[in-house]
Amino acid sequence: MGALKKNYEAGEQLPLAGTAARPAEHWSPFDPAWGADGGSEEFPLRTALERRVKAPGERLVLRNRELRIEPTNLCNYHCIMCPREPDQHTRPKGVMPMEFYESLLDELVPMGIEQVTLVNYGEPFIDPSLEDKIFSASQRGLTTYVISNASLLHKASKSAFAAEYETLHGERLTKGKAAVMAGLTQLRLSFYGTDPESYERIMRGGHFERVRQNILDLVAYRETLGRRGLVGGQETLLPQLSIFFLDMEETEGQLEEFLRFTEELCDYVEVWKPHNFGSGRQYRQTQAEQPLRSCGRPFDGPLQINWNGIVVPCCFDFNQEIPLGNVARQTVEEVVRGPAYEALRCAHRDGRFEDVPYCRDCDQLRHHPEALVLTTNPKHARRSNEDIVKSPNTMPEFRLGESGDKVTR
Repeated sequence: MGALKKNYEAGEQLPLAGTAARPAEHWSPFDPAWGADGGSEEFPLRTALERRVKAPGERLVLRNRELRIEPTNLCNYHCIMCPREPDQHTRPKGVMPMEFYESLLDELVPMGIEQVTLVNYGEPFIDPSLEDKIFSASQRGLTTYVISNASLLHKASKSAFAAEYETLHGERLTKGKAAVMAGLTQLRLSFYGTDPESYERIMRGGHFERVRQNILDLVAYRETLGRRGLVGGQETLLPQLSIFFLDMEETEGQLEEFLRFTEELCDYVEVWKPHNFGSGRQYRQTQAEQPLRSCGRPFDGPLQINWNGIVVPCCFDFNQEIPLGNVARQTVEEVVRGPAYEALRCAHRDGRFEDVPYCRDCDQLRHHPEALVLTTNPKHARRSNEDIVKSPNTMPEFRLGESGDKVTR
């Protein structure tokens, strides 16, 4: 068994390139070392880069089996709790090319990933190749998870998958149907508001009745197919459907109506207080005197790759404040073992959050079990609010740790 196959659960530290923490400016988004432009000379191809990828048996094995990829950071909504406005979302906007995506999967499947979560900071169904990305992952034996506002599910799919399906079966698929047929495992829908007035006031740019009908159509289509699978140990129609709701001033008094409204629409619901997003909005109460603790993500993942290849610590870093590397210029292993990632781990390991101001101000570093208001998610059975908030993963059997250097399994 090679060095990379060792069990690091006992706390043995990975032999990473950088060992000393660097100051906060190490993560400047304008530092060319981390490719803030988001591409190599041959982007979206990775031909030269692929030659540096190690053989599967010698490759780093990621401890967290979930891979998070941002299909796009474009969105057709301007929700009131989102830091997209006013003009806070300033990083480059675009769509991850299919060639780039498939090259990443080819590299990462031997690194142990089992699920691709196609989301970060945008509406995934804006990506015309989203259904192709779902199909490509499914064909590799991976499960897929998408978070959407459901506003575009009725639109005709422009994917290569849908075109081939139409040629074979004579049916033109919508984006929603194409995603289902391509093998989507889980679909989480954001639906904030129980009537047109409240919904459209919160989810600006959306149309309540259109979205409601899209969800009803998807539910009916899923039941017609009757395709079943196991998700989190529970048998369910695929894709498993969930709806998330936010507890905030604008939705006050709507919880009971929301539960009645969604009863026939999905498999489970979750109600959360919105994340603070480092934008000054204090939806989740945190006490300044509370001790800061690592969220665990620098050690445990999951790996988060933005549409242009920039790796960031997590989905809360919506503006690439902490770019850790660029997989258009580096292999995934080079990024994970690189000095920027190791400096972030050192800061979290030693509790020096002043080295990473964006992390220091994040509510995830503070105790806030009240952030989860209600859940009927079967994956949360027999777990406390505190445990769920600390480790709110889409793969239920995985728990974020609080210590150690657990980058590999």
